[in-house]
Amino acid sequence: MKKNFKGWLPFLFCVLLFGVPSSLAQLAPPAIFYADLDSGPNTGGENNNGAIVTIYGSRFGATQGSSMVTVGGGGVAAYKLWSDSKVAFALGSAAQTGNIVINVGGQASNGVSFTVRAGNIYCVSTSGNDSNSGAFPSSCWAGIRKAVATIAAGDIAYILNGVNIIGLDNYNSTLWLGDSGSGTAASPKALVGYPGAAVTVGSPTDQSIGIRGSNFHSPNDYWVIAGLSVRGHDSAYDTGGVNGWKVVANDMACPNGAGQTACFHSDTTINMKFYGNYVHDVGTTAGSIDKYYHAVYFTTNSNHIDVGWNTIVPNNVKSTTSGGCRALQFYSTGGNDQFDLHVHDNVIHDAICDGINFATVNADSGTVEAYNNVVYHVGTGPDPGDGSANYSCINIASSASRTNAVQIYNNTLYDCGSRGTADSGAVAPSVKTVMTNNLVSQLTAESFLNPNVGGGSLGGSNNLWYGAGAAPSQTTANLATNPLFVSLAVLDLHLQATSPAIDAGKTLALSTDIGGIKRPQGAGFDIGAYEYFSGGSTVQRPNPPTNLSVIVK
Repeated sequence: MKKNFKGWLPFLFCVLLFGVPSSLAQLAPPAIFYADLDSGPNTGGENNNGAIVTIYGSRFGATQGSSMVTVGGGGVAAYKLWSDSKVAFALGSAAQTGNIVINVGGQASNGVSFTVRAGNIYCVSTSGNDSNSGAFPSSCWAGIRKAVATIAAGDIAYILNGVNIIGLDNYNSTLWLGDSGSGTAASPKALVGYPGAAVTVGSPTDQSIGIRGSNFHSPNDYWVIAGLSVRGHDSAYDTGGVNGWKVVANDMACPNGAGQTACFHSDTTINMKFYGNYVHDVGTTAGSIDKYYHAVYFTTNSNHIDVGWNTIVPNNVKSTTSGGCRALQFYSTGGNDQFDLHVHDNVIHDAICDGINFATVNADSGTVEAYNNVVYHVGTGPDPGDGSANYSCINIASSASRTNAVQIYNNTLYDCGSRGTADSGAVAPSVKTVMTNNLVSQLTAESFLNPNVGGGSLGGSNNLWYGAGAAPSQTTANLATNPLFVSLAVLDLHLQATSPAIDAGKTLALSTDIGGIKRPQGAGFDIGAYEYFSGGSTVQRPNPPTNLSVIVK
């Protein structure tokens, strides 16, 4: 039989002209970045289905359809929320200790470890009463402070929609956790916003601090705080001396903040996970630019810190008269240089001073690294009113020379240090630093290296340097050509299909890019935070991680 191809000709012409339609292109598998809870009971709570867990990642699909989540191989009991980057589910009795895996369109994600264990589940609601038992569904408490004072190690309190608190609790904070005791590494205490709920702690005009924790009075370790909007005049969070906290997917803003602190401030803290938070509007209405006020600040002997998948935008209103200084700072005030610091998969932009400031670090005591970060439009200036600062995408310093290098790899840095002074540039390596597979693209009159620091402490290879003259001589196997971003007009810093950064990197022990795309996709690693994938479907995250179109069930 003669076959008629006439009807296919327009389609084939479009394919040749525009490429394969996205609906037919190869799709990347789903990727889980992290979960709010790492452990919990699989019974009790709402409908006796146990803990409600939220996973965050990419390519889950806008709606559930036939997709599903398993925990330890067992299917979960109920889905509470589904979006392309966020899925919440109740465990149910089939869930077992093992990996959380999401299967979308027949493709399974990576696994994220979860432990089924004992513990109680409570609720806080606007219709509750603090004389109640705190049990789902009709005996919730009315107050978050009641939950904090009551829950024990291993317990979880879910905060339902519309619960908001202001006023003084203790120590200049709206919510004081410092006298509420500790969880354990295996059984933390948890305060979690119910999926889809709007819950606010504090106000920019109320107490100095929204949520405050400290073990200076009594142990206050191993807490999980997730899914809340937290505000404070100076700090949304302030922690001192705590161990084992996990701060996940919170929205933080401090527009009136100033002084020697930060919107998120953590002092003498160890073993903290700071995942998926949105920190924005930092000192933007304070009336001045403060050199000592920052968006996120780990200080004085804070070690073993993991900062991942956050969106940090200190000065998104682009004011030139108000704002905090740095987006993310490590600076040990009066203490020892910091170590075991991991900064990865973050999107950081619109900071007056540095994007990432490793100001006092010691890689000899433990790894100090930044990878898979996208940092752009930082170091804009002007100088703060209380003194000049540094204006780089990444600043690296130490109180002494070190044998081991700070590792900076597979980051995308764009438009760094437009302040244009001698303390401006994409990178300021004043202590031994190795740069590998980084994509650095600068604008006219910007520099690759901070002139005050130079590059005497810099080494590395396979970086792409573009827009600010010759590549630094301290690094080898350089590329000096246009990286061909998808669109600078909308600051989409993915790579076009013809980008010279594709397959031009050095092979490293790095399994994925910022969007969870496996590395490498081709013959070699790509340079920068994004690994090129022909089907697209990676994350850019220029907006807060909460800008989701969700289905709430």
